[in-house]
Amino acid sequence: MNGRPGTTALADVKPAIGFAALALTICTHGLLWPLARVGVHAMPPLWLGFVRMLSASVFLFVVLALVRQLRMPSRQDIPNVIALGVFMMGIFISLSHVGMVTVGSGRAALLGYSTPLWVTPIAILFLGERLGALKGMGLAIGLTGLVILFNPSDFNWSNNDVVIGNAVLLGAALTWSGCILYMRTRTYNLNTLQLAPWQLLAGSAFVLIAALVLEADRSIDWTEDNILLIVLIGPLGTSVTFWALTTTMRYLPAITSSIGFLGVPVSITISATILFGEALTLIHIVGLAVITIGIALVTIAESRE
Repeated sequence: MNGRPGTTALADVKPAIGFAALALTICTHGLLWPLARVGVHAMPPLWLGFVRMLSASVFLFVVLALVRQLRMPSRQDIPNVIALGVFMMGIFISLSHVGMVTVGSGRAALLGYSTPLWVTPIAILFLGERLGALKGMGLAIGLTGLVILFNPSDFNWSNNDVVIGNAVLLGAALTWSGCILYMRTRTYNLNTLQLAPWQLLAGSAFVLIAALVLEADRSIDWTEDNILLIVLIGPLGTSVTFWALTTTMRYLPAITSSIGFLGVPVSITISATILFGEALTLIHIVGLAVITIGIALVTIAESRE
């Protein structure tokens, strides 16, 4: 014991907090990604990303001020604000929005959350995380489900826009993977909710620069439908989802969280089918079931460690 009161109790409750946040992440993404794909077809993707993050940041600033939990980041937290704000939100959302213009929300999520492929070997080699037999089996099964859902034979390799869109989303996954690993090496002063509005603000500043450079000749048409989409995607969706994501990555090991995020494509595929009528084939059903089994095995393995 290190002598700090409550340290042992906090360590015991961390996995429970992490898995609760993971479940919330999976559920909220099920609505957020399909709505974002509607948004990028109605508005310039980078400008949408900027407004989405800025509105979510303002919303969280107001909420924290009302409950008297708003705090300035300490010197210790500044690197976390910049790194996660710019890379996990700014770059990831920019790449995701651009990729979703040509890629369906389900396939986009599959690529965007292919993080176990990149996180697992690095976490084992450099963070000292263990990959036991049960967790390894869960990883293998989850990735098998990912391949089944992606279905390379159904991919239009002759369409350059689609190929580029998929490559952009793969770049988003690599960025996300780096953030997962980064969070496991850092210490924090403020909690994830207190850091979230500052990180979103940093991310929105990055996307604003990108929009001014790449979409200077475009703008958002402020129709009622677009405003409703922004409210759903920004203050209501991104603020909650970002907090849940960062909480998951802080309280669960890198391998566990990255495999758990495979539940996001499952949630997105189901919601896209229900809300927007995207086809749900037998291959989709098998892939979703296999991923779910993989996540369950990893959860069981984590609970035994």
